[in-house]
Amino acid sequence: MKKILYLLFCVHLLCSCLYSQTIPQYFKYIEPLPGAKYVNKETNIIIRPYESIDKGSLHHNRAISLTGSSSGECSFSIVKSDDKQTIILKPNRLFMLGETVTVNFSPIIKSLNGKSIEPFSYNFEIKSREIKITKQYGLQSEIYPNENMNYANGYYYNDLLSDFPNITLNHYNGPSKGQLFLSDFSFPPGLVSPYLMILNNNTQPFHSIQKPIPCFDFNVQHNGNLTYYVGLYGGKYYELDSSNYAVVDSFYCGLGDSTDLHELRLLPNRHALLMSYDPQLIDMSKIVEGGYPNAIVIGLIIQEIDSKKNVVFRWRSWDHFQITDATHEDLLAENIDYVHGNAIELDYDGNIMISSRHMDEITKINRTTGEIIWRLGGKNNQFTFVNDPDRFSYQHAIRRISNGNITLYDNGNYHTPPYSRAVEYSLDETNKIATLVWQYRNTPDVYGPAMGFVQRLENGNTLISWGFANIAITEVKYNGTKVLEMSFSQGVYTYRAFKYQWKNNGIAGQIIPGTFVLEQNYPNPFNPVTTIKFGIPDIVVDGSPVNTKLSVFDVLGREVAVLLNEELTPDTYRINFDASNLASGIYFYRLATPLFKETKRMVFIK
Repeated sequence: MKKILYLLFCVHLLCSCLYSQTIPQYFKYIEPLPGAKYVNKETNIIIRPYESIDKGSLHHNRAISLTGSSSGECSFSIVKSDDKQTIILKPNRLFMLGETVTVNFSPIIKSLNGKSIEPFSYNFEIKSREIKITKQYGLQSEIYPNENMNYANGYYYNDLLSDFPNITLNHYNGPSKGQLFLSDFSFPPGLVSPYLMILNNNTQPFHSIQKPIPCFDFNVQHNGNLTYYVGLYGGKYYELDSSNYAVVDSFYCGLGDSTDLHELRLLPNRHALLMSYDPQLIDMSKIVEGGYPNAIVIGLIIQEIDSKKNVVFRWRSWDHFQITDATHEDLLAENIDYVHGNAIELDYDGNIMISSRHMDEITKINRTTGEIIWRLGGKNNQFTFVNDPDRFSYQHAIRRISNGNITLYDNGNYHTPPYSRAVEYSLDETNKIATLVWQYRNTPDVYGPAMGFVQRLENGNTLISWGFANIAITEVKYNGTKVLEMSFSQGVYTYRAFKYQWKNNGIAGQIIPGTFVLEQNYPNPFNPVTTIKFGIPDIVVDGSPVNTKLSVFDVLGREVAVLLNEELTPDTYRINFDASNLASGIYFYRLATPLFKETKRMVFIK
């Protein structure tokens, strides 16, 4: 009987972790959510109404009030995001630890058609205690959770070595064109100097930048610029100009959240998607029998910041996940990293997918409301897996690829025996069926228990970075043929690796291709501008001009735009397509010449 009562108590407590108050119908989105707990004292109030609000009514003296249970009424300023939809209330002071904040919306607030909103009041709780971060939770919990390193603000300083890491080319058999983007670090620290590296296929540096501390997630964003993460002073991503590698911007979480190293997705409108690890002091004895009463439990926060660095979307695992969703974490431990987010993907429909490693789960989240759309894998799996009895375990790198499928790096920590692989699933999101349509598992097995990435390349090959494994990078064809493989020396690794055609590749006037080529547009999906690259070969047309037409069609086959219709000489070309006057949806672009015709699909999301 005692056990039954204890279980009922646990269920009640777990449910209370999710928000208990509801959002009124007038609003699509409110942050913090009604009933939210563990909120930062630096919080803003972010609202997104269904109808445009009359600006004059919003600024009325008593239209909205913020009141702390200990600190009293709080004045605030009102800011509208560059997305023209999100309204941000910025308190003019911090709230107090442990207090309850009440937000009141009065009927003074009117929509543009003059309709008053229903009066609405809700509250949320400011966390009771600040948790001092003494280590980089994300990476350290993966590869050295019990080690004490010589770190400053989370990262080892290297002022002794200046050598470029040794890279061994294990296999080379016609890999795809392009350069590899990666950054190195060592375990234990100090074996090599940290570099941001752009490598040719033969492992020779195309360009490199030495750094005093390890940097992570060195990548090319949709605008052609480079970004990388540095863990100093709360963490920050930096953007480098593609022409001279100078720092031109930086990206970081707001509202008191630290910036995590696992992901930055820079969007076409200069918004950015980031993640943060959020440690809170939790009495786990109230969650599981024998739990530690003062456990530090790490939650996950997803942020979208606008071009002015305002937070316009904030999603917290505390509001939607339960601590017991973790599949293999020791819930009796003093430190529990129950989510361990490691990837964000903007989906075709404008919503986002996240990868939660310690829950064995991919979650799709409504980017407008914050609600969960579906859950793939883990304890709360909603899908039937076909052709994949092992499913994925402790995964990284969720990505939606151009054929509509998703790819993952399956670290495979809890496969029997453990092994890692690249996987591709076809998702039937209506009937909730996940079908394994492709995988690459090395022979012999490679096991990378931490980190890693999978990238589907434009020519159909797949680039695999194996993470914490002896082999660093492998490129394979779709039939499984290995075309490239390289390794670092013992103890040296890269968090992720990417491949792109860089600098003088694909820019008009610099490269003449050997055959006709129409590349996949980038970014895809896009809003509202995307770039289409194509090439006219010299060897086929003997230098003569070629009648070339580049058109865009809707799903009914109607021509909605002609981007180009003229004679072109052999060269590579880049055309920008602005879809501002079109509706969101799937479109097709076609390159047509007397000797070549090809059509590709693209997705426009407003």
